[in-house]
Amino acid sequence: MKNKLLDVTNDYVFKRIFGRTGNEDITRSFLKAATGIEFNKINEDTPILERDLIENKMGILDVKIVADYINNIDIEMQVVKSEYIADRILWYWAKMYTNTIKAGEGYDSTKRAICILIADFKLENLKEIEEYYTRWQIREENYKKKILTDKLDIVIIELDKLDKKQKTLS
Repeated sequence: MKNKLLDVTNDYVFKRIFGRTGNEDITRSFLKAATGIEFNKINEDTPILERDLIENKMGILDVKIVADYINNIDIEMQVVKSEYIADRILWYWAKMYTNTIKAGEGYDSTKRAICILIADFKLENLKEIEEYYTRWQIREENYKKKILTDKLDIVIIELDKLDKKQKTLS
């Protein structure tokens, strides 16, 4: 019988692995595997996405990392199936991105925002994609290889699809 207490999808265990001082090597290795980018310096950051106005929504990220001073990275573990998880991740990304610029700064000073979603289920709107790993960026419709900006990355890892792929390879 599998011990769920030590399962990496457990919120407490997940945050202790990826969001704890002293585990930077683990987090750095995961980030390189998930994004293809090698980060030298990583620091934990406050996981709270503040409200701009009192009536606006506040978000709390699972693990927020600042990497090499110019990358804000959110790592989310989601075990409960949510119909609107893609919208939530996009909202997290947008808040992280817009919070990088201060009054009086030029738009060229914005930092890259990367959201990594690890879902313990298949996302409904991605069901026709067989791959367990997808990377999303802003691309032009007719010129799919042309990326508008390198300041957006959303990585989605669907664990159900990964399990299925591993079983077929065994």
